[in-house]
Amino acid sequence: MPDLPIVAPGYAPEEPEAEDLSGCLTNTCVLNRAVLTETMQAAMNRPFFRVLRVGEPLLALLCLGLLIWAVTDGQPRYAIWCGFLLVMLGFFYVQQFLLYPKKAVKNQLLRQLRDDGAAELENRLYFTQESVANRRGDSAQVLHMDYGKIRRVTETERLIVLTTRTRRLIPLDKSGFENGTVEDLNALLQAKCPKLRLGTRDADVSRFPE
Repeated sequence: MPDLPIVAPGYAPEEPEAEDLSGCLTNTCVLNRAVLTETMQAAMNRPFFRVLRVGEPLLALLCLGLLIWAVTDGQPRYAIWCGFLLVMLGFFYVQQFLLYPKKAVKNQLLRQLRDDGAAELENRLYFTQESVANRRGDSAQVLHMDYGKIRRVTETERLIVLTTRTRRLIPLDKSGFENGTVEDLNALLQAKCPKLRLGTRDADVSRFPE
């Protein structure tokens, strides 16, 4: 199964003393089940997973046809191998597109409950000229991430999802900008991120589990 991304910040800790973030481009996103689910769905709408979503059923149909041929032609060895491949393809498909997204969201919610004692958490992002700063909940600690680590931006109906080079997902609420707008963020990221790729805008995520 491919290494799917986990919804979590990819920052390095930095002492918050003497930091002035008041004039930065700021976004506040409340991390809850709906936001985390939409973030995972946006990540799984990338081209790689779209190919898998179509390719695996086609391979399964091919294996099914070979299985029927092997059974009707009296080829038990081929029938066993085709049946085995068919079962494995079905198993991986269910794991990738049905079970894994739900499990990832559940694990993130459990982590928030354990660390912060709440089913949802306010996540604030500050886009400075040097880095992306993050403050979660009521914590005084500020975490920083270099712009060079951001590799992809994907838009959904409500979110902007940043993907880092380590496949971490950082959701932003389109209606959560305080200083600036979505257009300001796009211009800043295109100027600061040399390897930035733009994902699907308003991706269709209705085919994924809630």
